[in-house]
Amino acid sequence: MLKKIKVKELVLGMYFAGFDDAAWMHHPFWKNKFLIKSPSELQQARASGIACCWIDTAKGLDVAAAQEDESVPDEPEAAAAPAPQAPELDPELVNAQALCATAKKATQAMFAEVRMGKVLDMERCVSVVEEIASSVMQSPNALMSVVRLKLADEYTYLHSVAVCALMVALGRTLGLDETSCREAGLGGFLHDIGKAFIPHDILNKAGKLTDEEFAIVRKHPELGYKYLSQDPNVPDYARNVCLYHHEKIDGTGYPEGLRGGAISLYARMAAICDVYDALTSERRYKHAWDPAETISTMATWNGHFDRAMFLAFVKTLGIYPVGSIVKLESGRTGFVIRQNDKDLTRPVLKVFSYNDNRAISDTEILDLMATPDADKIVARGGEEWARVSHLDSMQLLSTRALS
Repeated sequence: MLKKIKVKELVLGMYFAGFDDAAWMHHPFWKNKFLIKSPSELQQARASGIACCWIDTAKGLDVAAAQEDESVPDEPEAAAAPAPQAPELDPELVNAQALCATAKKATQAMFAEVRMGKVLDMERCVSVVEEIASSVMQSPNALMSVVRLKLADEYTYLHSVAVCALMVALGRTLGLDETSCREAGLGGFLHDIGKAFIPHDILNKAGKLTDEEFAIVRKHPELGYKYLSQDPNVPDYARNVCLYHHEKIDGTGYPEGLRGGAISLYARMAAICDVYDALTSERRYKHAWDPAETISTMATWNGHFDRAMFLAFVKTLGIYPVGSIVKLESGRTGFVIRQNDKDLTRPVLKVFSYNDNRAISDTEILDLMATPDADKIVARGGEEWARVSHLDSMQLLSTRALS
């Protein structure tokens, strides 16, 4: 019973079902679907600058009914404040959404082919990596912002896309040339191909793995390497990343317990990117960790990562990585949705307040670089609230963005 109407036609009593073609990052509401109960919600919608939206007439008033129902009055036009200039949709973000959807489908097809024993379509893989690398090199934050917001059931496929993007971005920070960044990206894209051979009931198990099940999962680097080695079109460096991305600098990793410089450059990069994306992603058996806290925790794992490379990774993501929860001087909470390259301490936030019942209100987009006097970050935090409210597992883009 969805119906598209103009935003100016919204009235109290309608069930709002999302703005038309507007990403969550660019509209004023925290939720995409809810019953409009207050004049302030109407004013926020009209001030958004977005022309059209969707309503669910099965759950709220229809346009015709609203016009006839005098008990549900619209806001007087004279009382409405002048609408502020709405933020323009970031074209890089829009392009990143489209690329993410395309890459996800290509990755799904790749895993399906591997499970059926077919030869890997390297031409398609290279094409996807080229697009991801080009996007990251043009706008490092956009694609990583979109890929970060994957759901638990998308993890297997979008994890490959995310690690690819992170590898390219880290390569740029390390000063690698464009060719090397793309090579690192291809290694990241194929690093988990061996998981195609792990039984679904183990790979997607909601609870803790048994020792036997974990031993099976640990075989995925070798299984992936064996599969890739059958194809002469797969570069040696990509096979190397697949086999060694779980090795650790101190020699306690697997499958061969390599140490330090014996681990290739790309494999050392993949070890960092793989762990970071895994920890900050929603999984069937755990909630996503806060990105800033993830970085802090990873920094304490002595002997796990190449230290200099890890510091470069931190520089790549920024002090407050996309998806971090921060506390503001005003007492509000912010969800980091984009970095400001000129000042990593002033990201773009989706800001909100919430009451004792954890109901969210007063949401807005706040660019701390453009309006430095509006508010400021005083601490990282809110992880427990994010966990309880499933904030980090929400599909934060419009429902059609990644479909």
